[in-house]
Amino acid sequence: MNRRRIRNLLVLALLAAAYLFAAGRLLLRRGSGVVDPGIEVIRFAHWQIEPGVREAFNEIAADYMALHPKVRVEQLDIPGRAWKQWLRTGLTGGTAPDLIELASYENPDDMLARYFTPITSYLEEPNPYNADEPDLRNVSWRKTYAAELIPSEFGHYFSLNLLEYYGAPSAMVTVRVFYNRRLVAEALGADRPPQTFGEFVALCAALQHHAQVTGRPIVPLAGSWFNFTKITDGLFSAASQRVALTLDLSHNLEMTKHEGLITYIRGRWSLATPAVRAGLETVEAFGRYMGPGWVQLNREDAMLQFLQGRAAMLVTGTWDAGGLVTQSAFPVGAFKMPTFRRDDPKYGRETLGPESEAGTFAGVPFGLTRGSRHPERALDFLRFLTCRKSNAKFSRISTWLPVIKGVPVPPVSASFRPVEDGYVAGINIRYLGGAEVLMQNMYLLSGNGASADAYITKTRGLYDRAYREELERVAHVSLTTVRQKDSVLAGLYQLERPAGLGRAKFDRMAANQLTVEADRLQNLRTLADYPLK
Repeated sequence: MNRRRIRNLLVLALLAAAYLFAAGRLLLRRGSGVVDPGIEVIRFAHWQIEPGVREAFNEIAADYMALHPKVRVEQLDIPGRAWKQWLRTGLTGGTAPDLIELASYENPDDMLARYFTPITSYLEEPNPYNADEPDLRNVSWRKTYAAELIPSEFGHYFSLNLLEYYGAPSAMVTVRVFYNRRLVAEALGADRPPQTFGEFVALCAALQHHAQVTGRPIVPLAGSWFNFTKITDGLFSAASQRVALTLDLSHNLEMTKHEGLITYIRGRWSLATPAVRAGLETVEAFGRYMGPGWVQLNREDAMLQFLQGRAAMLVTGTWDAGGLVTQSAFPVGAFKMPTFRRDDPKYGRETLGPESEAGTFAGVPFGLTRGSRHPERALDFLRFLTCRKSNAKFSRISTWLPVIKGVPVPPVSASFRPVEDGYVAGINIRYLGGAEVLMQNMYLLSGNGASADAYITKTRGLYDRAYREELERVAHVSLTTVRQKDSVLAGLYQLERPAGLGRAKFDRMAANQLTVEADRLQNLRTLADYPLK
């Protein structure tokens, strides 16, 4: 018997053993929810496998089962890389759990309408699990949230097109710079987080010099495409705040994506606009301090680089805080990414000041699936999960920020608290579209040869096409949405003519319909009047 055949037989044996092991675990798994018809089994699924999150959910599920002995709550934590395939397979195959975490980029409107139950009317009722809270017992479930779940294009719990709430959030996250306090103290002589963008760049330079002097393989910034966007989004916006206000066609003190695209195609601004160029120059300033090959790395690679002490800083969401603190062998600190003052000679010309985080939306919303076998029980557990006591427990164990009014921020998470004082955002070229353009040409803004001018020269025509394609896509989607809403509007109008929830929905949808139609016509007129040269 040759070696190749032996190797093949060994592989088959290992596969068979793995299959038998998995089958055995499935057969031996507790099945009281299936055998005993008196047991209601509620399953909820999410992709938040960061340390502390699953433990917090398990504690809350145990509390709920203690109150309801005839109910068993099962948590399904699905790795992010497998989430999309798992989600679509479960929904189309009718095997999805009762509650599923929602995200607008994973759950488009057609999926919400087909597979999820709107919870708008339920959110207007009091949450019975806040009965012991004098200030919350008589208010609606929605108003128990700190921000009262105001509809937003960034909020994953509400669909602007369908005008329905589909999820109840359970946490809030912000973006912070996590740093190795030991390395920073060695490089600067003190554990001193930077207060301005200039100090941040100087810290990167000091860390690089410290690595060269000591001969240690350390880079100032752990890098991946995911973490990179967490740095650039705020810097792009801060450098162009004044310009963005001049592009605010609706005069509501905020430039929307629609307005950004329209004004770009009309020639009101470009990559060469001084404020936009300044935003690119900020990337040039810190991009040279990221490790080689960072564009090919993913989020997990960057985190491992930081935890192994091979990178001094990591910019990421506070959802990673628990894992960073518990898994690192060194003290970890955190600070908000500093921007620049108005008197900054290079970047401050068009800035107003630090961007406000008051608009940070509530995250980790769970939606009720239409295929739920026990929808009322699942909804009841969702209420329990988002009551004040449960949210306090979740925040304490996970270190994530709370979302319910009156829940204290854990001391360990104090630096994660949103900074509410500040100004509106400016122009973020990634947010407007063409993210692939930025990613494919990022090498021009990193490394020793980083050059904002080279990036602008190479990508100007690419953005011209990318932004036109995005405007065309939005116009097409808008037409489909308008047609779909016409029948819904007619139904809502006939449902409750005098008053009530149906009429309120009609009024909101009719107003939104007019806005969508006006924006679509403006898109088409702009594309026709300003053809691509």
